[in-house]
Amino acid sequence: MAAAEQDRDIDKRRRWWPRRKRWRTAIILLATLLIVGSGAWTGREQIAGDIIDDVLRQNGMTATYEIVSIGPQQQVFENLVIGDPEAPDFTAERVVVDLEYGFGTAELGRIAITGARLFGTFREGEFSFGTLDPLLFAETDEPAGLPPYDVSIVDGRARIDGDFGVVGIKLDGEGPLQDGFSGTIAATSPGMSVAGCRFEVATLYGDIATADGAPSYSGPVRLRGGECDSARFARLDIAADLSLDREFTAVDGEFGLTGSELSGFGVAVDAVGGDAALSWGDGGLALRHALTATALTSPYGDLAELALDGQLRAAGDPLRSEWTTRIEGEGARLPLGNRSALAEARAAADGTFAGPLLVKMERSLARAANNGSIVADATVRQSGDGLTLIVPEARLRGSTGETLAAVSRLSWSAGGRLRANIATGGEGLPRLTGRMEQLGGGDLALRLAMQEYRAGSNWLAVPELLVRSSADGSLSFDGRVAANGAVPGGAVERLVVPVEGTWSPGKGLALGRRCTTVSFARLSYYEVALDGRRIALCPEAGRAILAYDDALSVRATTGRLALTGALAGSPLKLDADGASFAYPGVFGLDDLSVVIGASGEAVRLTAARFDGSIDDTIGGAFADGTARLDIVPLDLDELAGDWRYADGVLSLDRGAFRLTERTEEGVLARFEPLFARDATLTLDGNAIAAQADLREPDADRLITSVAIAHDLGSGTGQARLDIPGVRFDDALQPDQLSYLASGVIAQASGTIAGEGLITWTADDIASTGSFTTDRFDFAAAFGPVSSVRGTMAFSDLLGMTTAPGQVLEVGSVNPGIEVIGGRVVFQLRDGQVLSVEDARWPFMGGELILRPVTLDYGESNAARYVFEIVGLDAAKFITQMELTNVSATGTFDGTIPVVFDTIGNGRIEEGLLISRSPGGNVAYIGELTYEDLGTMGNYAFQALRSLDYTQMSVGLSGDLAGEIITSFKFDGISQGEGTTRNFVTRQLARLPIRFNINVRAENFYELSTVVRSFFDPTFLGNPVDRGLFDARDGRFVPTSRNPRPPSDAPEQPPPDAAAEVIRPDESTVQPPESEELP
Repeated sequence: MAAAEQDRDIDKRRRWWPRRKRWRTAIILLATLLIVGSGAWTGREQIAGDIIDDVLRQNGMTATYEIVSIGPQQQVFENLVIGDPEAPDFTAERVVVDLEYGFGTAELGRIAITGARLFGTFREGEFSFGTLDPLLFAETDEPAGLPPYDVSIVDGRARIDGDFGVVGIKLDGEGPLQDGFSGTIAATSPGMSVAGCRFEVATLYGDIATADGAPSYSGPVRLRGGECDSARFARLDIAADLSLDREFTAVDGEFGLTGSELSGFGVAVDAVGGDAALSWGDGGLALRHALTATALTSPYGDLAELALDGQLRAAGDPLRSEWTTRIEGEGARLPLGNRSALAEARAAADGTFAGPLLVKMERSLARAANNGSIVADATVRQSGDGLTLIVPEARLRGSTGETLAAVSRLSWSAGGRLRANIATGGEGLPRLTGRMEQLGGGDLALRLAMQEYRAGSNWLAVPELLVRSSADGSLSFDGRVAANGAVPGGAVERLVVPVEGTWSPGKGLALGRRCTTVSFARLSYYEVALDGRRIALCPEAGRAILAYDDALSVRATTGRLALTGALAGSPLKLDADGASFAYPGVFGLDDLSVVIGASGEAVRLTAARFDGSIDDTIGGAFADGTARLDIVPLDLDELAGDWRYADGVLSLDRGAFRLTERTEEGVLARFEPLFARDATLTLDGNAIAAQADLREPDADRLITSVAIAHDLGSGTGQARLDIPGVRFDDALQPDQLSYLASGVIAQASGTIAGEGLITWTADDIASTGSFTTDRFDFAAAFGPVSSVRGTMAFSDLLGMTTAPGQVLEVGSVNPGIEVIGGRVVFQLRDGQVLSVEDARWPFMGGELILRPVTLDYGESNAARYVFEIVGLDAAKFITQMELTNVSATGTFDGTIPVVFDTIGNGRIEEGLLISRSPGGNVAYIGELTYEDLGTMGNYAFQALRSLDYTQMSVGLSGDLAGEIITSFKFDGISQGEGTTRNFVTRQLARLPIRFNINVRAENFYELSTVVRSFFDPTFLGNPVDRGLFDARDGRFVPTSRNPRPPSDAPEQPPPDAAAEVIRPDESTVQPPESEELP
């Protein structure tokens, strides 16, 4: 009977036995208590303990407990411990089970649990509660739901240790679990980590209740110090009202959301708020939201408020959903401060045409987008084909409502299809349109065009540009960019640059893999302005013109260049056979030719090679160049050196060149080439400044230092010459400086110093200078000249023309007779015409004067000099001629014309000296060498050893370098003092006697020898002994033309001495030419 009742009780209990895992721990204990309560009252405690132990063993659990009391209405247990006592899975301080009876059966009443503690874990997505798992997680086919118990839980707590951290839970409440339970629940988790997010503190506190089998929760969920990857927030509070259906298959809820200090991915929000409604069941998911963020900031702009109002719907299939939302933003502000990307670009573009454009854009954006708005509609669909985004329209509007940027018909799918139209505009902003489209193979193409965007004279336009993006992330460009305006150091007009190239993550940027043409209408750089030109640029083989991969590289070549323009307002022409450019590296121009200025006043420069590099500075080298200034007839060639360009200044250093005179074709240059090394030049705007030391190449001797200044704008300039002192010696002669000195000056010795100034304008050139010497010796065509001193002032230095009245003091001149202490007044014209205005020397007690004469060394004409002798003292003449055995008196005047032919041979033409009245005396004062000249010889010698004359004339003719014929004519002859007087001589003295004597001599010194021989026959030898005369009957009779010298005749002088003085076939005494006496 008892057994049957027990079976019926067990069957009854199975009817309400819950199949849900979460309730089995409690129910197994309650069932055990029910069995105990239906046992015999006698021995009730022992029986209850046995039954409870059997049930625990059958479920694989170990437990300890204390039975406080066992009664028909109530059983009380204390200190319940399930699991390892050292680490239990469940404990309870006290469990009270009330029993209710009806119709003869006992039913569970209220179950009161005090101080319950539950311990569990959550690892790799699964819960575990130790020894309770077999009861809690047993499989069942019954629908989920709450058990039909009336429970009271006081101070119930649980601890869950899991991958997310530790969660502590506290529960208090009472009432029927299926309908009418009410309580509070609290949970906290310090340092919780869920799905990559970590929270400093996460808490939950709210009310839980049941109604009609459905549980609900109402209360806040609070999160503090959240961090998810790069996103953070300080506070996030969710006010939740959630309810489940009876079988836990549907959820409905409403949420109120508030948060503060949210940030992530460069975006920051001061506060966020809003609400949402959730419905999730068999029909799918529906989520409606209305969220608002305030004080949103980002690198791209700020919003005072951003609202997202939309809903998410999903059908029963979780892979099919659609989210639609309206996005509205107010108080839009663009980041236009000093640290914005636009400000950084503006600073980088300072000094270029892009600078004013960016300033205009920045100001227009600041005005238009100071309180702008954003509005957009978006739909995100999830289907079996993947994710799809559709934006019918999105607009950024300015404060006045005008559209600043718009995107329309945007569609994107996970399959790789993207399409969109983009446009920008607004007052003062660029107007850009474009179409973005996904191509076959996943490539993305963006076609852009921008109308001319202008700020003053600066503008930028993009007529067309195609940008392609490949699936591997690489980009390609193809199009044109046009610009106008400022560039660093100048400006460009209507520049058109083709843009063709690629970019890839591995190789960086590459532009210009094929030849391209850059054109401009005008280009100015500092003082250089180039006229419009099209220039074809080509890359080097296998390279791009421009490449950037961690470092910039530019390499381009071009063919023949022909550029025209202006430099500082002066016409400019630049030609080159080819050019190359490399950065980093060098650039070069081949066969460069530059002409600056108009014809007739231009500066002309050439260089076979002109190289340079652009690093911290711009500079390089040039070689085999030339330079010339049209108005200055001096050219530079073999020009080489280094150059540098910095701060708008072009500098040439270590310059070497050869200076030559420019002449007309077929005309010899007057100056020989000079060379320079370590020359310098600067071009600063219009101003050219140069300095060089010019040297004679053979002697390597400094001739002059030159400092040049030239203004390209006005065409004016000057060259200042400094001649510190040119030393002439064996290493340096005047003809090494000018061919004009050849045949005029030789064997020069001395130092000449001076200075010069060459000035020029666009129409004229002038040059002045002066040269000074303290002593200058040289050999002239007419004889040696020594101790020349004085200053020559040139009124036209380049033309080698002096002012009239130049004076030089001449120490001595010796054309055969030395002349000492002269003074020459002259003018030099064109470096070849010498006008002697006055030249005079003290000469043998009188004065030697060169009459004014003009000599043209540039013409092959005979030169005629007329020397005038005034007051020549015969005595001083005899002394200077070293005629020691002859004395003479008398004063002579006359002229000696000297003519030099075209090859420099000089001759005296009909020179004539006439003695002044009252005449003079000529006498032999030496001793007679030969004791016996014969009767007639002795008589003649004694009678004629001293002659007085009333007039004497000396005629000179003949070659200076050859035979000179001198004719002496004596009138009024009478015996002088010391002669022998007799009847004959006294008779002869009454007659008018004239002596005519002709003397041939090779030069003036031979002439003096012959004159001396007149009075000293031994000077030439005895004429009888020499076979020239025979003494017959007291008379001299000429012998045959080829006499033989006597055996006792003294040794004859060699042919180069006496033989040349007295020719054997000619007499030194003229044939009889005396006039007939009356």
